[in-house]
Amino acid sequence: MEYLFELEDVIVERNRVRILHLDSLRIPHGQNIAIYGPNGSGKSTLLKLWMRFFYPSAVEDSKGLIRILGKSDWNVWDLRSQIGFVSSEIDHHFTQGRSGRLCPKEAVLTGFESSELEIDPASVTPAGRDAADHWLEFFGIDPRSKKHLAWLSTGERRRVMLARALVFHPMALLLDEPTAGLDLLARESLLERLEAMTNHGIQVVLVTHHTEEIFSPINRVVILSRGSLFFDGEVAEAINSDRLSSLYGAPIQVECVRNRYLTHLA
Repeated sequence: MEYLFELEDVIVERNRVRILHLDSLRIPHGQNIAIYGPNGSGKSTLLKLWMRFFYPSAVEDSKGLIRILGKSDWNVWDLRSQIGFVSSEIDHHFTQGRSGRLCPKEAVLTGFESSELEIDPASVTPAGRDAADHWLEFFGIDPRSKKHLAWLSTGERRRVMLARALVFHPMALLLDEPTAGLDLLARESLLERLEAMTNHGIQVVLVTHHTEEIFSPINRVVILSRGSLFFDGEVAEAINSDRLSSLYGAPIQVECVRNRYLTHLA
């Protein structure tokens, strides 16, 4: 079996505080999964390990083994051409300075060089420009718009960031709480587009602490708690009242409505 990510005996510590310790985790190529858990459970840290923003800590003789697409050694820029990444943190970078003055298409084209500043127009092929137009239109943004990113709503800018991550048609897309800061309608619109996006053959790894964001193409949930693996399995086995009540130490009621999981305190 081919794996997108493989992780073995990985520990991450910051200021002698352990924030993640996972013995083993494998994500097959092509499988859409959600990384779920309470705030502070290590979800974003795990994604940053996979994207090489973080590295395992050298403690307790841990192996600290991480393979991405079968390789443990990567040039970071080569990795960016294989796996897309979207987070509210990256989004924020495009609200200020020169980045905030880019128009949507200029911002999307920066994805070809993993830059946050405008790139040389001569370096972009006609196919690259067509891809930028395609993904902007897919997410409901006019490719001809000259509005600065800093002037866009959070929902509009998040959709531009998704187009930017997809412009080189990556093998997989890592989403770190992509609906953070969005209102109800903007969130639902974005989730619908993400669900449709999986039909283009792009694998999704979604980090969230909202069960209602786990959309139907996702068929596996990895639950983290206090930096450790709490559960790993099918969605219905992961997101149910007993499991979540145990996770949070409180009575949680789960209701499945139209393939979406709604939760509330019992």
